[in-house]
Amino acid sequence: MAGLPVDVWAMMIFSVLVFFGVSIWALVYTLFQEERKLDLLRSEEAIDTHAPTALRELRAWIEAHPDDPDIEEARTTYLDCREALQTSDRHFYDWKEEEIEQLESL
Repeated sequence: MAGLPVDVWAMMIFSVLVFFGVSIWALVYTLFQEERKLDLLRSEEAIDTHAPTALRELRAWIEAHPDDPDIEEARTTYLDCREALQTSDRHFYDWKEEEIEQLESL
């Protein structure tokens, strides 16, 4: 039985290194993000659960689907995030003061 050619070995080693390299990078990045969230929760006791775009989309969905069975959960999520933004000094996502002030109640 003949051995595998060098280019096959090289590609296999490259693929394994890339797969594990990206996986480890993603894991470390996620752990740093979670640590940052935990620090915010400890200091602020509340955390913004949505990015500005996501919260705008959630509000648009709430307004577009007033009869949906999940509407109360969506409203609660929106209002909780809005309250966390207005009561905390530090935020996880990149919120501008103008964006926070423009958030309307439902």
